[in-house]
Amino acid sequence: MTQVDQYKGKLGFEIRDPDALSNGSTAVVDTLEEYGHSVRQFQSRNPNLIRLDCDHYRVELRYRRHPIKPTQASAAGADSTETPLRSSLGVTLTPNHPDHCDVELSELLLAMVLRRLAEDLDVATVDWLHVPFTLTRAAFLGVFEDAETQAESHAQAAADHAAPDAYPVTEIAADIAGIHAAKSSAPLSPQTTPEAPPPAATPIDAALDTPPPLPQPTNGAKPVANGRLRGRACFEPVEVTIAQLEEHYAAMLQSPDTRATGRHALEARNRARARAKAVMTPPRSSGTAVARLGGLLAAMPQRMIATTSHLLRSPQLRGHLHIVCGATALLALQSSAAVAF
Repeated sequence: MTQVDQYKGKLGFEIRDPDALSNGSTAVVDTLEEYGHSVRQFQSRNPNLIRLDCDHYRVELRYRRHPIKPTQASAAGADSTETPLRSSLGVTLTPNHPDHCDVELSELLLAMVLRRLAEDLDVATVDWLHVPFTLTRAAFLGVFEDAETQAESHAQAAADHAAPDAYPVTEIAADIAGIHAAKSSAPLSPQTTPEAPPPAATPIDAALDTPPPLPQPTNGAKPVANGRLRGRACFEPVEVTIAQLEEHYAAMLQSPDTRATGRHALEARNRARARAKAVMTPPRSSGTAVARLGGLLAAMPQRMIATTSHLLRSPQLRGHLHIVCGATALLALQSSAAVAF
């Protein structure tokens, strides 16, 4: 099946209708929603262009004004007539998924959109897909009227054809009643004697004939009906289920694999605890204490230097420090006889 990228149609007007685009977009939205394609996005950034985004299609409506252009439009059963056109409205359907789009359904959807526009707007001509000739409005709408008339005629013919075959229910009932009446009025032969109807069974007799229900077994047996368990008989009592589960768990714990796995898990847990305790607990040996004291003594000069430099850089002592440094420098120069007061 050949895939079509776009499905195009165009409507021609003999006049310039400024409301053709807005009214046409409303008609297109109604038609799409009527046939199950809800419009998700409506774009109207251009005054002569409207884009509609649906689930399966992108619909574009473009209104154009042009000088008077004589167009040959064909009518049904007649030759083409010249129609002067002054504006046009183009409709383009673009499938979102061309590989999974049915061509016939898309063409039918475009046809219904053009039909709705031709009915709501003052349309003069209609261009359909890639057909080489232009149709008049009456010829385009006449195609749909002919299709509806043919559908009604086919439906009526089918109903007329099925009417003789249908046998009324009342006649069937009358035939059955006549057959029963003929049988009841027919004389009996001397060799045959009518059998007496069996006496009607009373509720007491039915109760006496019904065997009593079987008692419920108490040794764990289940009531069975037609080979299948019924109701609560499908389930064991809670006490029995709990006892079975306890036995099952005890057997699992006593198995060699479970015991080996538990022993390995216990050993791994003990090793992990010992490792964590060794890391978290500080050592208390004498050699370690001496090493720690030596480290503190070695770190004292660094701490003193860092504290002194921090104090010297503080803004509170900066002015006093300048005075002390200047006085020290003067005393040093005076003592070396470089400066005399």
